[in-house]
Amino acid sequence: MDHSRDMPVETPVDTLTYHQGWDEFPELTDREKVTLCVVADICRQTLGMPFESQGTMGLTHGVSGDALRELLIFQGDYADLQRHLYAATAQLTVRERVFGALTADVLHGVLDGVFAVHVSRALAIGASPADVRAAIRFSGQFGATAAWHGLRAAERLLPTAADTQDTAVA
Repeated sequence: MDHSRDMPVETPVDTLTYHQGWDEFPELTDREKVTLCVVADICRQTLGMPFESQGTMGLTHGVSGDALRELLIFQGDYADLQRHLYAATAQLTVRERVFGALTADVLHGVLDGVFAVHVSRALAIGASPADVRAAIRFSGQFGATAAWHGLRAAERLLPTAADTQDTAVA
């Protein structure tokens, strides 16, 4: 459903993007989407108004200020990211952390061994191949080419059963 058709012309671009993009990712919760937006802001170093906007949106979707701070710390220290990838914290779930790591991998173009570890970890915690693809596709809002490369890399790692194939990557 295209909610943007009912919005006035002067509607802010971030609102239009939110309504056009988020409905296409039913595999992800709104909280996960906010988390991935914040990770993308950190990766892209857009820590001004976009980060503030995502933070405000996060508060409406259950992402606390403490969780936002944790994301900043979590993404700021890659060694810390790896060390804490396997445990939930008071602020972020393991799934949010793993999807955040996948988003960072994709946006930084790190699609080698560590990416495989993150894909494997996502599957190990119960994410479906479709969930993993959705998390990677979601990063396309922040870098379409990077997301495409991420999807191509993920396809080599994900189960190949006919019912899990995503033909949009071919």
